[in-house]
Amino acid sequence: MAATLKFLRTLHSWLGIVALPWVIFFGLTGFYLNHPDAVRAVLPLTSYEDTGAEFETLPTPLGMAEAADIAQAYWPDSPINNITKTTYHGYDSVSFERDAGAVIVALDTGHYYVKSNFRNLQFSPEGDMVGRKIYWNYVFGIFHRTGWLGWSLGTVLADITSLALIVFGLSGMVLWYLPKHKRFKRRLSRRSA
Repeated sequence: MAATLKFLRTLHSWLGIVALPWVIFFGLTGFYLNHPDAVRAVLPLTSYEDTGAEFETLPTPLGMAEAADIAQAYWPDSPINNITKTTYHGYDSVSFERDAGAVIVALDTGHYYVKSNFRNLQFSPEGDMVGRKIYWNYVFGIFHRTGWLGWSLGTVLADITSLALIVFGLSGMVLWYLPKHKRFKRRLSRRSA
């Protein structure tokens, strides 16, 4: 019995150490899903400034071929699924959509956005990154459901964490119950003697 208790205490301690960072992050993501504004207030890279004064208007707007050249530099192995003329952040733009995301080129200024599910990068006409935004709701939502942005390794880590929490909870219940059970048996044996 003493060896069992010692094993359970050791197992309980190790599971707590291994699972704790994941438990904290899963707790944070769950809290974010219920109260996004409270968590978003302390997160970095939630938005960038996008004012028309940042970029000068080009003497002549970019053509479709020039915009396509800019878009071609990102995810070159991914085919372009759709090309759409749109207005993005107040600019006449062309959106080049791919499986990996979209490249949106502002025709009047030449600046562009490289947008995926979890982030949006803003570039100057010269190609310098001038703004970055992370879509925390997507990142936390996917992490909370799958472990890490949909990667199969993340799902395995999430499953291991879940199993560790189950064993952690069960071993904690056994550690709480066994001493009480021993005391109860001692009291019964004293009363019957």
